[in-house]
Amino acid sequence: EALGRMVRSSTKGAAKSDEEELRDPSDTNLYRIPFAEASPTDRRIRGTGLCIQGNHGSSTHKGTLAYAFDFRLPTGTPLVAARPGVVAATAGHFNEGGLEGKLRPRANFVAVQHSDGTYARYFHLRRQGVTVEAGDTVKAGQQVGLSGNTGFSSTPHLHFDVVDMLPEDTCVLKVVDPENVDTPILTLPAVIAAFSALFPRHAATVPAKLVRAEPADASADLTNIDKVRGNVVLIERGGCSFTTKARRAEEAGAASMIVVNNNKGPELFSMGGTEKPISIPAVLVASEAGDLLRDIVQEGSKLRLIIRYSDGFLRSRNWQKYAEDAEPGAEAKGLYFVANTQPIEFLDNGKTVVPSVGAIYPNHMPEGNNSALPDGCCVIS
Repeated sequence: EALGRMVRSSTKGAAKSDEEELRDPSDTNLYRIPFAEASPTDRRIRGTGLCIQGNHGSSTHKGTLAYAFDFRLPTGTPLVAARPGVVAATAGHFNEGGLEGKLRPRANFVAVQHSDGTYARYFHLRRQGVTVEAGDTVKAGQQVGLSGNTGFSSTPHLHFDVVDMLPEDTCVLKVVDPENVDTPILTLPAVIAAFSALFPRHAATVPAKLVRAEPADASADLTNIDKVRGNVVLIERGGCSFTTKARRAEEAGAASMIVVNNNKGPELFSMGGTEKPISIPAVLVASEAGDLLRDIVQEGSKLRLIIRYSDGFLRSRNWQKYAEDAEPGAEAKGLYFVANTQPIEFLDNGKTVVPSVGAIYPNHMPEGNNSALPDGCCVIS
């Protein structure tokens, strides 16, 4: 369970009344506002519930994040499921927020999968602010967390969007016994690097031996080339850039590269870099997965790895886009398009709305009827 796509939490969200459910749960385009209405004072004076960035926002809602919403919420505001679903992934251990690039993947969040396969994502929750567990079934209106200001964020708020796929859905590592490759001993989530070469698309990938890099973080040229050549090399994060690690693994003759995150917890993201694409596949795994993979490297272990795209990724339009961008010699554009935000509408006070900047929700208070307008210099994500 420690190797799943989520952090477990012992606090359950409280279910809301039937009246708070969506009018028509089968309508996949309608969502409820993902937080409760604040007091009149908080709404008018503090701007609680104010939409500070909407679709195609000038700050960060561009490209694949075009259909996203940011709502100003004081830290600790209860967040509720905008639509029924199953909790797919969470992170609640981060405690820092700001505008440093390193904080982009370090926002606490909850992701809820809906019946049509899409995911609602609730970002920037406070530390230990996740109130559901992975695998929980939630109703629309049921509490899923508490708002905060973690990750790439300059002010306490909720970033809400709906996407077609999570980064962890792109790739899997299967630990197998070569004598029984059809029954994996472990299946671990991984995320493909922005500069990665293509993996073999077919499922019948030949199991490969896993070896550790020397030095472990590839901060210098690898010294165990004889062991690395033709195998999957396991490299620790830190010491040098991701692309430098990949280049050194490539020069040592590795078949592919796995980088182990040195941040404790489930943090996964697409490793980036500005150099030209690498000729070998490369993925990132969470720190807990690295603990198990190191055990597999032990001398005499007969266990092997199969690294492949997930079935869902291969069936998606994201695969086609990735394959185009990953052609040899192409510019490394990254896998950020994997999370394609979807245009959505909310059911608010009996009407369907697309939240607009300067208005307060729920129970829409139009722009001009409140004194808490957006900060012109506010940068949010």
